[in-house]
Amino acid sequence: MPEASLTVSLRAAGVPLDRLAACVQRLDPPTRALLDLSVRRGVRDDQMAPILRTDPFHLAWRRARALEKIATEVGDGQRPAPLGEVRMALEALPRDAWGLPDAGPPALPAPDPARGAELVPAAAGQPRRLARLDAFAAESPTLRAALRGLARAVAAKEGRTVVWPRRR
Repeated sequence: MPEASLTVSLRAAGVPLDRLAACVQRLDPPTRALLDLSVRRGVRDDQMAPILRTDPFHLAWRRARALEKIATEVGDGQRPAPLGEVRMALEALPRDAWGLPDAGPPALPAPDPARGAELVPAAAGQPRRLARLDAFAAESPTLRAALRGLARAVAAKEGRTVVWPRRR
């Protein structure tokens, strides 16, 4: 029985994975990326929407249309496969079936253990400048104190609020 756990299932939730992989690879890249992020990786629509500059409802609508298209193609010729089974099978689909590009080389070089984790080495003339910045930061009021002073000034009507009249 231990050999049975090591074999890869060719069907997930009643959906053949080879046909499912072919359907996913035929999708256009934005739809494939949407399905990968939302179904496989579990990213919520309200998290993706600001990045993609769209509303979450539109993302949900696109994902539903893509799932319906895949269910129609995977199902038998008369009726589509159940959407729940298609969704579960997409989660079980291996990474290489999604046709995603490789990660590529790292953006930053690996840190040198002898130099430490410093990204930009400090220049030799920096200590005086850093000491002046530290002194300024130590003498400056905190943000809370600055906002408290502003609130007191507004409450005492020492600051005048400016309201521009509307043009009609």
